[in-house]
Amino acid sequence: MLTKKNSVSKRTAQRWLLVVLLTILGLAVFLSSVYFLFFPVGYQGGRNPYFNITVIFDRETWDEYHLWSGLAMIFVLAIHILVHWDWIKVMVARFLGPNARAFAKSNKRMQFNILLNVVAAISFILASLSGIYLMFTPGRSSASTTPSFIFDWYAWDVIHTWSGVVMFISVFLHFYIHWTWITKVSRRILAGRKSNANQLVQGEYNV
Repeated sequence: MLTKKNSVSKRTAQRWLLVVLLTILGLAVFLSSVYFLFFPVGYQGGRNPYFNITVIFDRETWDEYHLWSGLAMIFVLAIHILVHWDWIKVMVARFLGPNARAFAKSNKRMQFNILLNVVAAISFILASLSGIYLMFTPGRSSASTTPSFIFDWYAWDVIHTWSGVVMFISVFLHFYIHWTWITKVSRRILAGRKSNANQLVQGEYNV
């Protein structure tokens, strides 16, 4: 009889899976964003030497790639926030409580981590809202006639670009801070799966 070995707790495994999904989706959004940043749209009267260029995919495919990976990222991040909601409430209470100054002075690393999370959250919200606006409005060629919502099309485009840049920088730093946890848990989970696979093979030979 085979016994399943679980090297980490169920909650830790769930958190690790969310990190893996966010990493994959984040890379997808990042790569498509880099494509749009370096290969602008439109013929531009001959001023765009990269017009209609194909880099692995054509522009329409990159656009779909960016759209759906971005929407999936929003969904996974929402789950990520829900999973860490208790920690978020505790940290907010500590930083807004009567002993907030003493707590902040004695926990510089934690203070930086929370500040980083706030920056990442704000930039993510701005990138998401601007992305949703751009998704439901015509492209740059019709920007002058596009109905404005708080800002015009060009302003939303700038917000989307630079909030995305800030978000990726803050997320990269967030990964850097938690890299020890990520690598440690990854090794344990992968080692546990390898052990289970070996047990399964041995069990098949013993049948």
